[in-house]
Amino acid sequence: MDQNLIEQIRHANDIVEVVQSYLPLKHVGSNWRGICPFHNDTTPSLYISQPKQIYKCFACGKAGNVIGFVADYEKLSFIEAVKKLAQRAGIQLPQYEQTKIVSTKREQLLSIYKSSREFFSNNLFAHGPQVLSYLAKRSFSAETAKELELGYALNSEKSLLNHLMKEGYSVSLLKESGLFGNYSGNIVDIYRDRLMFPIHNSFGEVIAFGGRLLEEKSGVGKYINSPGTELYTKGKELYGLFKTKYNISKVGRALICEGYFDFLRLYESGFTNSVASLGTALTEDQVTLLSRFCNSTMMLYDADAAGIKAAIRGGLLCLARGMEVQVVLLPEGEDPDSLILKQGKSAMQDYLDRAPHLINFLATDKSLNQPVAERIELILDSLRNLKDQIKRELLLKDVSDAFGITLGALNSKLHRSSAVQYQPATAAPSESKPAESYEERHTLILALKDYESYKLLASEVDQSYFSNRLYRDLFSFLVAQSLSADSFEPAALMDLVDNKEIKERLAELLFEDLRQMRFEDCLSGLRLRKIQRDLEEVRSALNKDPNNLELNEQKVKLTLKYRSMTTAVLKKTLL
Repeated sequence: MDQNLIEQIRHANDIVEVVQSYLPLKHVGSNWRGICPFHNDTTPSLYISQPKQIYKCFACGKAGNVIGFVADYEKLSFIEAVKKLAQRAGIQLPQYEQTKIVSTKREQLLSIYKSSREFFSNNLFAHGPQVLSYLAKRSFSAETAKELELGYALNSEKSLLNHLMKEGYSVSLLKESGLFGNYSGNIVDIYRDRLMFPIHNSFGEVIAFGGRLLEEKSGVGKYINSPGTELYTKGKELYGLFKTKYNISKVGRALICEGYFDFLRLYESGFTNSVASLGTALTEDQVTLLSRFCNSTMMLYDADAAGIKAAIRGGLLCLARGMEVQVVLLPEGEDPDSLILKQGKSAMQDYLDRAPHLINFLATDKSLNQPVAERIELILDSLRNLKDQIKRELLLKDVSDAFGITLGALNSKLHRSSAVQYQPATAAPSESKPAESYEERHTLILALKDYESYKLLASEVDQSYFSNRLYRDLFSFLVAQSLSADSFEPAALMDLVDNKEIKERLAELLFEDLRQMRFEDCLSGLRLRKIQRDLEEVRSALNKDPNNLELNEQKVKLTLKYRSMTTAVLKKTLL
């Protein structure tokens, strides 16, 4: 793809706006900050510089520009990320570029699922009056069905198969899609005569389906959910998040329910900060995903023994992420869908307002048959996984207040129980880190601030001036690029780096601001440090060979040069 076109697309997509479409950010000083999506982040470690149009996580090291972020977040190739950002900015790729781009299997599967979702949605309104009637009987409107892209799978063995084959998809790819079964050598639709719920990832792409029977049949499961594919892994997604993530981020809290209809009822009733765990117990992956958008959750599960157990288990996972957790106590036998239908939205809001915090719930709820010591141990297990020590101490105090146990006893139990489990293994020997050199670091930081400084650095010194391996490699990379004034910008530089280590160090230096330092002074310090190292090497060699005339001459020259430079620096300082 033409480099000028790539730069046009990059410039048209502000990195802060793009990153905010995936996760919430807060303005901190001259940068923006948020929870890093590339590792199990418990405190905001991801920084985004709007002036430089780059991002950097100062915990896991991940770094890049807006194209790199989209590629890393969505697991796309560079070209796929460019195409996505072009579409976002309304930039049309030239036809010759489109023909040159070969779709990956992931893109092809996404296309199949998008076409299937459209097919099911059209069927609902064109051929599914009985399905719309079923939804109406359950008090769901056609508008909700349309907004959440519900659909209908025809009562036919090959309706979807024929539709997709007409669109040109290969049989081999359709077999991998998870939408078809193989019966007696024939490929047939898995979903037949079912209400279809498309499952989206957090940025709105359909990656799976859930299909519900309209009438129960003997020996046939009420629900069929997509199997694992290249697009979808069970337990990693949250139903409805693509619709509610902005409201979740806005209010800082998510309502977590169990199933499709609970979510539909909450969403239609105005609780637009809800998600569903797709009928399964909440998983660590789902909690990690949700924690990108909020730091508070309300467990809104069925009011039966299984529902309460699932709410506690999921709440403890959220607690381990440092999230605030409340348990909503619905009347016995009710779920969010039934409660709102019987008592209305205001009644649900009352239950939400009265929801106790998880720790208080575990300490006081009389319906729990578990011994108190076991409940405390469950909480401590979660706190052992909480990396934020301040949050851990605050939560321990909550446990102490709720259960009437001293902090000393809780701390003793916490550390005694975790001693064996978390005993660090003997670390394998690793390559020692390059010694830090502030002259080298500061010179590179200031050389990256403007083109004239970069040119001066490239012309005045070579890689032998850098003793730190990473700085030496970074210098060599910068010089090798032969950058022009037009291409000298941080976001463009990040596109040029393939080496992960260099890219992360480059981003780190680009984020630093040395306003009180001058490039020329740092460059002089770099030269002076080089002479010092050369002198030390010559002296070391002379210790082994004192009568070597050549080495003695080198020592004299280097000594004179060193004195000359230090005198010049001293005069400048006095002036």
